[in-house]
Parts: sequence; C-alpha cells; structure tokens
Amino acid sequence: MKPTPHTFLPDEDLSEVQASLTMQTYDRFAREYADQWEWNPITIREVEKYNIRPFVQYAKPGGTILVAECQSGRDYQALTEKGFRCLGVGFSYGLLVEAVRRVPGGLFIRQDIRSLPFMPESFDGIYADAMIMVPKRDMGALLKDYHIFLRAGGILYLSLKLGQENVLLLGDLGGPRYSTLYREQEIKTMVEKSGFTLVWQAVSPNTDPTLPQWFSLIAKKL
Repeated sequence: MKPTPHTFLPDEDLSEVQASLTMQTYDRFAREYADQWEWNPITIREVEKYNIRPFVQYAKPGGTILVAECQSGRDYQALTEKGFRCLGVGFSYGLLVEAVRRVPGGLFIRQDIRSLPFMPESFDGIYADAMIMVPKRDMGALLKDYHIFLRAGGILYLSLKLGQENVLLLGDLGGPRYSTLYREQEIKTMVEKSGFTLVWQAVSPNTDPTLPQWFSLIAKKL
C-alpha cells in the first residue's frame, strides 16, 4: 500500500462541518473505501486478531450485538459467522449500500449513532470499531448511552485512533476524511467515567503503517 496523504491539524476537536464533509466522501467513494480499507486482506487479518477474537472471548455466545458504525458490513459479517445476532447501524448511505450488497440478509439501519433510539438493556454486546467520526465533545454521552443499552454483564468493544494532535485529515479518496485522535489514557478515563470496567486492551497497527495506530479495548457493564 502506498503511504496515505495525511495532515495532523491543530483543531481542538472535530467540527460538524468536518464530519459532514467526511460523510460526503464516504457516500461518494463508498466502494473504493470498502475495497481499499475494509475488505483489504491485510486489514481483515488484523481485525480478526485485534477485534473479533477478543470480542468473541468476552461476549455472551450467540448474544444480541449492536454493531455501531457498521460501515460496509465487514465486521457484521464476521460476527454473524461466529453465531451472534447482529444489528448494524451506520450513517453513511453509501457505505450502507455497500453493506447490503456485500452481506446478503444483513440487518442494517441508517441512524446517527449519537442519537440511537434503543431501550435500556437491549443488547448483550456493543461492537464499536473505528469511532473516529464522533467529536470528543460527544463521546462521553455516547459511551453513557452504550452503558444504558447493555444488559448487566454485557461488553463494549471500542477502538479509536491514537495521536498527539486531536484531528487527522486524510486525502486518499477524492475527498477529505477527518478523524478524531485520542491519547490512550484519555480513552480509558472516558470509558471508566461512563460506568464500565476495563477487561482488555491493545494497541494495533494501521493498515497503512505511516498512519496513527489504533487503541482497542473491551469494557464490561457489571
């Protein structure tokens, strides 16, 4: 893979304009993104190691799982194949079209993950990979919602990008993509303040090694 054009920005947080521009890029170039980043064989191997296996280890077998920001359905498919009953939620129309095309029979809905309509204790697990389009100012409230949506003993898988700045701009798809960046301790503090107990964590490489690493964790609702 060629190095991805990218710039670290001095912004304090992801703006709504940046989030909207990113969504437009995903909508316009959904198939290219899915092929290059999501269904890339290298990415799939890393996801199996750092995402799927740990999730399966801690999740209730056959449980009901919310796949938050399901993108083009890659991880939805992997979790379904492991026996979980999944619901995929995403906000990019283009990526959801890809998910429906690539995962026949999958159950997907279009919804801003910052305003999910679920009842308390609806899920045994929440799988929230690559929550990079949620501004930091909204992440705490979102994590508290996740805690409410989980049944007692349920688990949250969460992955975010690491960086010393707060916003990353990627220029590889024909349109801008902005990502929120975090420090490791910042992530753990947010999760614990939302009522979760950390049970697993790991740092993993990006598919493009020139880009920031991922920090993944599993947290439990006691």
